[in-house]
Amino acid sequence: MFFREPEEAEKNPFRNYRHTASVVGLPAFVCVLLLVLASVQPFAPHGVALWVWCAAGMAIAGTVLWAMGCVAIRGQRERGNPHCATRIGRCYMLAVFLAAGLGALGTGALVVGLLSGWLLLRIGILLPAMVVALTVALVGGGVLWHAVGKRG
Repeated sequence: MFFREPEEAEKNPFRNYRHTASVVGLPAFVCVLLLVLASVQPFAPHGVALWVWCAAGMAIAGTVLWAMGCVAIRGQRERGNPHCATRIGRCYMLAVFLAAGLGALGTGALVVGLLSGWLLLRIGILLPAMVVALTVALVGGGVLWHAVGKRG
């Protein structure tokens, strides 16, 4: 069986919590995990902390992805994509675009950081960092669902 797009776009795709949390949850988990792991790394006394570089990189990447997403969604709206016909649909598609981009970049940064030795891991650091990242991801999905899904 092949996946098919629904013929009609949903009125509010943020209404389902599991769906909303799955869209923003994994990228939020990866980005928060990267920030938490970077924040506990030793650094030179006169240097800039690694978590500052990670936060600045995520902010710049998020801004660039947001701009690219707005242009892409505008093009889809002009082409008549039913998912981009309403304001809430455009917000949802932008959230999906940002989540995909930040998730891929965050995963890449984690891999590069671990393989290069910038991020040093011990189980005493990894497990609490994963719990914090999971909590932030689920709470972030819940906040987005409550703010846009239940009210929107």
